[in-house]
Amino acid sequence: MLFTNSEIKKLIQPTHKPKCIMGLRNIVTDTKRWKYLLFYEVDNPTETQIKDIINFLDIQRLAYLMYSTKGGLHVIGLTPMSITNHAIIFSSLQDRVPEYFSGETIRLSRKEGEKQEYIYCNLDYPIIPNLFEIYSKRFFQNKSKEFFELFQQNLITDTQWHLVFEKYWSFKK
Repeated sequence: MLFTNSEIKKLIQPTHKPKCIMGLRNIVTDTKRWKYLLFYEVDNPTETQIKDIINFLDIQRLAYLMYSTKGGLHVIGLTPMSITNHAIIFSSLQDRVPEYFSGETIRLSRKEGEKQEYIYCNLDYPIIPNLFEIYSKRFFQNKSKEFFELFQQNLITDTQWHLVFEKYWSFKK
């Protein structure tokens, strides 16, 4: 079936105005090499899926944070990985809890009316300090000094990793 230009415009016309979103790319650099971060998003996960993700990630030698969003949950890897390790872990998550998500950019901005809540974290492996700082301000402001001492030994201090931020437009509400 062929469409006219006006029919095509109607089909692709958004129902509301796009919103500029601040995101974070899944790559980091120390200005000599690139590493990858695990980002995963799950819409409306079941309790079983959440437990499966946690059980799987806890054996991957990866520091990460999991929190709820308006429509599901986000997983943020805090440990830089090779492209091979990233691909293996991301593909395994896709097999376990399939989602239509590329894992390249994760939304930092909150949606209107969104209340994000901490679900779980594993801080037993190397952590990029400036990445953890973004989320610690959001979720751990009221935590005790002992909590912060737990992960301090895993902060990567021998290399400064630079995060890659991104602005993009979204029609999602």
